[in-house]
Amino acid sequence: MNTNSKIHLIEIPIGGWEGFIWNRLHSEREDICEAMLKEPLSISGVDVEADSARTVSTKDSHRELQERLRRIDDALDRLMSGSYGNCSKCSQWIGETELDLDPALALCVDCSEHQSANSSESNDLLDLSEGSSSSEVELTLETLRPFDTILVRTLKSVYRILLLDPKTGRALVEGGQYLIEPREAYLSGSHLHDALFLPGSIVVGCRLEMWIGEKFISTSRVQSLDVKHHDSAESIESITEAVH
Repeated sequence: MNTNSKIHLIEIPIGGWEGFIWNRLHSEREDICEAMLKEPLSISGVDVEADSARTVSTKDSHRELQERLRRIDDALDRLMSGSYGNCSKCSQWIGETELDLDPALALCVDCSEHQSANSSESNDLLDLSEGSSSSEVELTLETLRPFDTILVRTLKSVYRILLLDPKTGRALVEGGQYLIEPREAYLSGSHLHDALFLPGSIVVGCRLEMWIGEKFISTSRVQSLDVKHHDSAESIESITEAVH
């Protein structure tokens, strides 16, 4: 690995044991991002059936890396908010021994076991969607057509998405704080809490996750979804107007 390509931390916003954890999480985060860039997921221009086993393996590997990246980012957020080390569900102290083994842990042993035994995320989604005026609660991208447009309202922003390839999630995305103009992106899926990730879907109550170039973006929770279907024969000009 070329160590010159890594980003070395100059300032750590917190000190002591938490500063050590901060540096450790950031170091792992850099390694994950570098690994994903070294073996990028082949998204377009390939014959998937020609090497389906390798393609599935690569997708699984990237999905695992993305999941770990989300856990690390959540842990960094907890460090900055002062809640690091406390269970995200019961607020009890997780324990330094457990955190030393995995500094990205969000749940204590009891809550982790309870979540594994009784997954209630589906009920959470229904509760969050009650009273919503959206036309959709969950969208599976592969059920849509090229050039369909999706309006995604989150807690903090509105995103307009022109879907180019439903199978790969390739799209033009505009909205939020950074996407002032439409940018090409790959929609990864939706994330709720620490355990549930729904690839290839946009779900009310979850965070929408996407890649734009080398940057990974996770939105605030989706509040509503609306879809407008387009005929593939429509001109790009008319579709672009529909996005705005």
